[in-house]
Amino acid sequence: MSDDTMQQVYLKVTQKIQESQKQLNQIDAQISSNQRDIRLASLTKRELDGLDNSVPLYKSMGKMFVQESKSNMLEDIDKETNNANTLIQALEKKKKFVSRSLEEATGNLKDIIRAAQSAPRSGASK
Repeated sequence: MSDDTMQQVYLKVTQKIQESQKQLNQIDAQISSNQRDIRLASLTKRELDGLDNSVPLYKSMGKMFVQESKSNMLEDIDKETNNANTLIQALEKKKKFVSRSLEEATGNLKDIIRAAQSAPRSGASK
């Protein structure tokens, strides 16, 4: 393989590695965000469980607050928690895929470096 071709392949593989690492960081951030949302929902649910049904509850909607029943609030919290758990599961699958892609690209990079080191130099034989 010529030096130019080797360099182009090297650049493509390193770019793939950088993109994969960036994706992994983004996925980790999304997972952390969803886990934080689950913890917050859990704390809110625990506080609501301690309240009497006669206590008026208000839910924020944009710039205003709307009175809502305790059962509706708990239902909404359960939906949020389920959605966050579903998202986390999907993100974990995506993370595995991207990790495999990163490992493959890293292996390719090592192969390219080995091939470049073992290839005879055209200028050295003259």
